[in-house]
Parts: sequence; C-alpha cells; structure tokens
Amino acid sequence: MTGTLEHYSIEPLIAQGLADLGYRELLPVQVACLEPLRAGRSISVRSKTGTGKTAAIGIPLLERLDVGAPGVQLLVLAPTRELASQVTAELGAIGRHRDIRVAGVWGGADMGEQRRSLQGGARVVVGTPGRLLDLVERRVLNLSPVQVVVLDEADEMLSMGFFEDVTRLLDDCSGCRQLVILSASLEEQTQSLLSKYTRGLEVLRIDLSSDQQTVESITNIACEFKDDLPKHHYLMHLLAVERPESAIVFVNTRTDASLVATLLAREGYRAEMISGQLSQTERDRVMAGIKSGELRFLVATDLAARGIDISHLTHVINYSLPEDPAIYLHRVGRTGRVGRTGTAVSLIGGRDLRTLRQVEREYKVHFIQRSFPPPDQMKKERIMAHIESLLDAARTAICDGHTEEARTILTHPEAEQIVAFLLKRHAEQTHDEQRSKENLPVRQSPPRGGGRPRRRGPPRRR
Repeated sequence: MTGTLEHYSIEPLIAQGLADLGYRELLPVQVACLEPLRAGRSISVRSKTGTGKTAAIGIPLLERLDVGAPGVQLLVLAPTRELASQVTAELGAIGRHRDIRVAGVWGGADMGEQRRSLQGGARVVVGTPGRLLDLVERRVLNLSPVQVVVLDEADEMLSMGFFEDVTRLLDDCSGCRQLVILSASLEEQTQSLLSKYTRGLEVLRIDLSSDQQTVESITNIACEFKDDLPKHHYLMHLLAVERPESAIVFVNTRTDASLVATLLAREGYRAEMISGQLSQTERDRVMAGIKSGELRFLVATDLAARGIDISHLTHVINYSLPEDPAIYLHRVGRTGRVGRTGTAVSLIGGRDLRTLRQVEREYKVHFIQRSFPPPDQMKKERIMAHIESLLDAARTAICDGHTEEARTILTHPEAEQIVAFLLKRHAEQTHDEQRSKENLPVRQSPPRGGGRPRRRGPPRRR
C-alpha cells in the first residue's frame, strides 16, 4: 500500500524535505511504520535492505521531535560508518526545513569536528557503537535526554560483536521511552534486546519480509569458465557483453580486490576497491564517486561492503561465489531495489559449483546458464570494448596540438610499440592518479637475473 504525502498528512516542513529527496508518495514500509511511531509505540521492523526503512523511521520521529527542547532526543545506532553516514545524510535532508540538526559520529573521522557538531545543538545523533561509547566516556555526549533509540541493521550490528556496546549505550539512555529495531531478520540476540529494553511493553512487529529470502526482481546469470585463460579475461568479457551502468564486483579476498580493481581501471573502466584498511577520508572519496556516477565499479569483499547502500546499482558481479549460500542473497540484494530490476552475474569455476547448487536448492534461485565464446573471439571483443572506452574519452578531449604528431607516429615503422606504450601509460595514470597511496596496489619489483624472488625471513641478529 502506498499513498501521497498529502494523503498521510505529513507535517509540511518534513514533506518539503521529502520532496527535495524526490519522494512523491510513501513506500509500503513507510506507510506501515507511520502511525505506530507517531503514537510512540516501540516496534521491530523486518524488511529487506533498500526498501526505505530510514525514511520510515525518520518521517514520524522527526515530526514529533521538539526542536526547542535541549539535548539529544533521538539516537540511531548503525553497524558501519558507511551506513551511519548515509542515515545521517538522509535524516538531515528530511529534517532540514524544520531546522533539525543531525550529528553523525563514527570511527576514523575527526573527533574534534564531531565534538563541535554535538555541541552545536544536535537533536539527533547517528553513530557506530564504538565511537558513541568513546564520546560518552569523554563526557562529550550525554544520552540521558534521549527519548527514542533506533537500532539500524540490528542483526548485522550484533553479529559483528557489538552486543555489549549496544547494551551499555541503551543503559545510558535512561529517559528512553521508545525503541525501534530495523533488521532484515530477527535473531535471538535481537529478541533479547527487545524484551529487556521495552520493559514489558507490547512491541509491535511489522514484517514486510517473507521467511524465505528471494530475488524476484533480479536476473541471475551463471557463466562457467575454463582454465585456458586467466580468470580476469573472463571478467572483462562479461563486462564488455553486459555493459553495466554501475556495479559492485564481489571478491572473496582483499588480494583479489586490489588485483581486480587495478585490472579494471587499466582496461579503461572507472573502478576502485574499498577496503577496511582504508582511512575514512579515502573510503568517503570512493563512496562519493560511486554514488555520483563518477565511478562505475566498486570492488569489495563482503566484510568491506557491510553497510554500503547504493540505490542505483544495475549489476552485482560475483568474481567468486561465497562459500555460504546465504551471503549470495545478501550480495545480489544490493541491486533490484525499491521497485527497480537488477542483474547478478557470477563467474563459476571449480568449488563455486557447490555453492551454486546450494543456492538453487535452498533458495529456489533460477540461474540462466551462459557459456563463453572461444578465447580469440573474447580477446577481440575485449579490445573493441577498450577502444570504445578510449573513444568516449577522446571525443570530449581537446587534442588539436597533438594531431600532427599522431599522424607522424602512425606512419613510423615502430608505431605499434609507441601506441602500446602510450596505452600502458594512459591506463596507469588514469588509474593511479586519483587514488591515495594507501589505496594503490602493491608493486613488487621483478627479481634480479630472472630468478625467483628470495623469501624474506626474520632479520639477522647483529
């Protein structure tokens, strides 16, 4: 069930913020949460990621917020800094015309800036458990005025080992009268939190997610590859054929993430990896790039991608399948969101077949089987795709001062070597110049004399 903002009598200034975000009507989860939260009820919402849960809690809770009252009134806990950042931005946008100040706090960001944000009259605080506790212990953040606590992606947050931190924060919210739990599922730890902190009050359970996880709006494609070419050649072929507008490429290891991101970028694709080892500044830069469309591909492991919500992804590419079939559904569920359709393409080889069969059997996922053409054809298609990407860039560049030199190079007896060098140089520069040193691939110098690199042992004692 959906309806216009006017139909549900959304507070005019909140409606104005929603309109700025492109809302014309409410989504099902927002309709389901509206009246219970307006009435001050504690609720647990079970709904798939990407269905509009942030606005579902933001609309009624920001409507009720007393802008003139002192202190923090609404606390939102999130498992990752990316999710906390996204929730901060969305709640800030929804409440902007009511002059509701939203402070976001998470590890890796400047503590002084976060302190100033809190002391500047924030009425809503969104953060990760560790940084919130740190600020409480430093007496920068007082949680006693908090009236409503929201646990976003609760099961994921608790599965990441935050149970003790979350309970300590809830204990500090002595004035809390309303608890809201948002999750894709409801596990045992989440149920125990509900029981303890709702103090015997009836909790309304809103379940908009079927017991069986599904991928109805997603086309699932399986492409079995052979060992006659390096694996990344098959990936490049898939991208040349599928031509995704934007995608996450999932890998199983951080080493593969660095390798795949580097190879994609040097083939002319706008791609970068995201890793838990990156600074917050670098992660923010990469995420801003993929959200704005400046980056086309994000390469990530499951751990690094936790909490990332990118609404416009057209594809999910599995460079390798996860060992746990349930993780496959979490991966591919990042496309085909909020009424959109999506495509999930998986490279299948060796041990991946076992996971594929489990996903088919346990989750009733139907895979469209595709085969690869002969290696020579793949190579030709890959080169043509690369040429097209170069042409796209060349058509918008001003190169008048180099055209005569280019004609001379084309008639030179070693033109092929010169062009190959320029292609290599272009690929390296376009790939590396945007990234910070911490996000560059590790380059290993070739061993001297053509032999194998020496194994480095512990330093000798002197």
